Amino acid sequence: MTFLACFKATFENVAHLKQQYGLNETANEVIIVIEAYRTLRDRGPYPPDQVVKDIHGKFAFVLYDSASKSTFLADVDGSVPFFWGTDSEGHLVLSDDADIVKQGCGKSFAPFPKEFLMSYCVGCGAFYHLLVA
Repeated sequence: MTFLACFKATFENVAHLKQQYGLNETANEVIIVIEAYRTLRDRGPYPPDQVVKDIHGKFAFVLYDSASKSTFLADVDGSVPFFWGTDSEGHLVLSDDADIVKQGCGKSFAPFPKEFLMSYCVGCGAFYHLLVA
C-alpha cells in the first residue's frame, strides 16, 4: 500500500489524536492523517466529516492511496493556501501554489472551498461532505 500526501498543517491537538489512533510519540501530523484515513477505510462506519472535525488546527491535505485508488482531501478553514481545478483531459489538479494550478488548468481553477472535505474512490463514485465549523 502506497500513500502520497500533499500536506500543510498545524494541529493543535496532536497528543489527543496520537492517543485516539494509538500512535507512538514520534508520529507527526502526516502519520495522523494516514491513520485517520485507515480508520475510515478499514474500521468504518465512521463519517469522513467527523474525522476532520476531530482535528483542531489549520490544515489542508490530499492523501492518495494507490492500492485502492482512493483520495481523501480537506481544507478546514481556507487559511492554508490550497487550489484545485481540472486540466484539459479532465484530471483533477491540486496544489498549494495557485500558479501551478492556473498553468495546468487555465480558467478551470479556484481556491479549494473552505470547510470542505472530498472523499473519492474509483468504482464507488464521489462523495462530498460539507463540514460544519
